[in-house]
Amino acid sequence: MAEKMTRFVWRHSARDQTILLAVTLCSFPIIWMTLELPKIIINEAIGGDEFPVEFYGFELEQIDYLLALCGLYLAAVSANNAVKFIQNLQRGILGERMLRRMRFDLFRRVMGRPLRRLKDTSPGELVQMISAELAPIGDFIGAIIVTPVAQGGSFIVYLSFIIAQNPLIGAAALALYPVQAYVIPKLQAKVVEMIRQRLANIRAMAREINESIDGATEVRALRARRWHMAIVNRQLYDNYKIRRRIFILKFLIKFVNNVANHLTPFFIFLIGGYFVIDGQLDIGALTAVLIAYKDLAAPWKELLRYYQDFSDMTARYQSVMENFDEDGEPAPLRDGAAVGPHALELSGARVDGFARPVSCHAPKGASVVVVGEDPSQRSALLQALSGLSDEGGETWRAGTPVLYRASAYVPGDPRIFSGTIRGNLLQGLMFRPFHEAEENDRAERQREAGLTGAPLDDTADDWVNPDEAGYLDAAEVEARMISLATSLGLEDDLYTIGLGSRLNADAEPRLAADLLEIRRRIAASEEFGEMRADFIDVWQEGAYNPNGTLGQNLFFAMPRDPEAAWADFSEDRVVLRALDAAGVKRTVVDLGVDLCDALVSLFEGVGADSDLFKRYSLFPRAETPAIEGILRKAKTRGADKLSRAEQSRMIAVAFSYSSARYRLGVMRAAGRAETLLNARPALREAIARDDRFVTLDPENYVAALSIADNVFFGPVKVDRRDSWGPFKSRVDTLLTEIDLRRPILRAGLDQAVGDNGATFNAAQRRKMGLARALMKNPGALVLDGMAPSGGAGDLAIRRLLRGLLEDGAGDAPALVWGAAGEDAAPDADHVIRILPDGSVSEGPPAGRDPEARAVDGG
Repeated sequence: MAEKMTRFVWRHSARDQTILLAVTLCSFPIIWMTLELPKIIINEAIGGDEFPVEFYGFELEQIDYLLALCGLYLAAVSANNAVKFIQNLQRGILGERMLRRMRFDLFRRVMGRPLRRLKDTSPGELVQMISAELAPIGDFIGAIIVTPVAQGGSFIVYLSFIIAQNPLIGAAALALYPVQAYVIPKLQAKVVEMIRQRLANIRAMAREINESIDGATEVRALRARRWHMAIVNRQLYDNYKIRRRIFILKFLIKFVNNVANHLTPFFIFLIGGYFVIDGQLDIGALTAVLIAYKDLAAPWKELLRYYQDFSDMTARYQSVMENFDEDGEPAPLRDGAAVGPHALELSGARVDGFARPVSCHAPKGASVVVVGEDPSQRSALLQALSGLSDEGGETWRAGTPVLYRASAYVPGDPRIFSGTIRGNLLQGLMFRPFHEAEENDRAERQREAGLTGAPLDDTADDWVNPDEAGYLDAAEVEARMISLATSLGLEDDLYTIGLGSRLNADAEPRLAADLLEIRRRIAASEEFGEMRADFIDVWQEGAYNPNGTLGQNLFFAMPRDPEAAWADFSEDRVVLRALDAAGVKRTVVDLGVDLCDALVSLFEGVGADSDLFKRYSLFPRAETPAIEGILRKAKTRGADKLSRAEQSRMIAVAFSYSSARYRLGVMRAAGRAETLLNARPALREAIARDDRFVTLDPENYVAALSIADNVFFGPVKVDRRDSWGPFKSRVDTLLTEIDLRRPILRAGLDQAVGDNGATFNAAQRRKMGLARALMKNPGALVLDGMAPSGGAGDLAIRRLLRGLLEDGAGDAPALVWGAAGEDAAPDADHVIRILPDGSVSEGPPAGRDPEARAVDGG
């Protein structure tokens, strides 16, 4: 990037800045016209006495001439504000484009840093600089040239007119407040909503940047750097679209404001002029109104503000850029690997921690151990051997020309990326897009990418090329994922996750029908029926289900949208009318008040980090003060005196309450359960024809419920969760018999893993890391800190991995791992030894060939 902000701006936006400048210059004659016309109106139309006059080929009397000039003035004012609207909109879009360019360029440089420097990089600091500190700079860049020209030029125009005409010239502008009060809040509300969307998108982008930096070693090992850059590129494009809509509304507000403010002079000239002509108002009074018409101080204030902003933004820019001075341009991404005779080979490579250049290799099809007492040296050599330390040089060669399949590096604690299990397992195949997706805004996105120096890569494209990755088609890719999950001991975890997932019945109607058939078979079986009654709280039309929520029990239905809950409908008119008609709205509000009262008492004196807030999460802890205010009002004035919004808040709390889970005893008061159950038929009938809901009918598949809840047709009883293994085992057997286990495993692949794989333990993360590496069908699998010993467990893991490698599509793949001593690797065919003097020797294991040659770079 340019050393100075002004040079950077001119280099990348000279054309747009020139256009903005031209638009600004065009506004000055219009401004002069808006100042000249009032004088003509007063002197000629109002004060003149020679009529009719010729006006563009027409002869006009005095009133007609006044109307014509006022119309011309109104047109000039509208044109002036239209120019300002275009100017402001283009200025905002230009600033956002430059901000996108700066952000992506900095991210690209960070992703191109050597691993050694990346390890010393603070992700939080970079996120702050890229996402927050650059934001005001981007806003300013669009105005860096046009603001001083526009404000300075306006100041000169106003000053020149005053000098040329009379120091007493001016105007009085009265706002059309009713119009502004009605229109502006509506537009501003939309702006606020889009600002929320933008902040959510920025947070997602910051999370991806943080993950990409923290997991940089694995991103490189998986050759997925381009994929992660595409993610951020897409997020930046989405942010640009949101900001563009904000600019349209923001400057539309300014446009409406300005036009409204300038409409008043139109009426002053028209009505006041008419009264002067009619003798009801003297010319002096009208002139006095016009004296306050223009404020010369406005452009001067803007110029002062611009000077302050320029100083601030220059300092910000310089501060951010100083952190990237050492980076320069990152090395271009390579599409292929230099091919040699071995699976992996280093030839005179400079490796961190080694005094001299290193040469060694991993033969094709061999089991290779890197032996060294210093774990940091072992790790550095294993990374170099994987091609991570010198990816752009000529000192590393592989056994395959397909770069991302040359090696697969797996550290001791693999990084799990946010997203789905499937997305994580496919990371190593996302080297480059091979097929562009058909999108409506693709042409616009590519045009914007060209204007901002961003790549055309996009996450919507197809990134997994089965043929290049060694698979026949996408089905074989998925089959390999499930096969590896089974072999590595992840199948049961994947199956359990799949059972807890939601199924889109519209997308997979056959599977939904099969699951409904399982439900019927379980209900019809005497053995299954007894076990289900013991472990599952089955939905029954005439019974209250304590393991379900109050909303589910009231309406005996679920929202059709899987992401929605009954609490989301606490302000819905249809739902509230149904509660009123059934006569239970007051009961539900009272129940919500009692729940909040019990929870506030429970939380009193409890630390903020207590598990109680997670276990009893009917409302966020941050809402406690507001809830307490509602409780005080309900206790002193009665729940019926609560406002509509307060009642809806209590209804939302009540809708989420489950008797079996929370056990707060509020349902026992005054026979509430019976009252609510008696209202169910009316409530169910009220929403029966509403497409937003689906009833809990035995013949309905409910997309908002998990696969397990649909199969069992009811939630697991809270007090039986720890002992329902036998029943689940029998159901699992039944699902396997009718070949439904595999579709459930597929559903599990599409479930989210949480931030940084929070839903997985360390053992599961290691298995995921191995499965992800093996999905590449690599020429060599490199383990750093995983299965390093000669114990039976580690030997078994290496034998398993050896078999899984050979089952893949790789050509004579090698297995490479690190160990502290050679005695920990009895299964090795080839040994690379790190010697005490910092050199490297390699050869067969000790005892097979005592003449292992020294290789230290020569």
